[in-house]
Amino acid sequence: MAKKRRQPAPAGQEKVKAGLEVRPAAFNGAATGGNVFKSRILWLLALILIVCGFAALKKVDPWGQNGWAIAAPALLLCGYLLIIPAIVLSFRRSS
Repeated sequence: MAKKRRQPAPAGQEKVKAGLEVRPAAFNGAATGGNVFKSRILWLLALILIVCGFAALKKVDPWGQNGWAIAAPALLLCGYLLIIPAIVLSFRRSS
């Protein structure tokens, strides 16, 4: 088969690839450390919430009738759930 030559498009009718955007490196979050900073904040916040949750567990009365019985598990749950986005941001590959 013969190879076909492509002719350049007339001026003003250049095709733009959908979904591909070329940005300078200065605006790329991975190049400036944006994702690293966000992931470290999420890890730190998750750790703080988990430690506060365990500290609040010591204040719960044996029958679980005070406010700490609600706050402690909520703090622990929030801390554990923040670990998931922290892991995703930590191991996301930059393209």
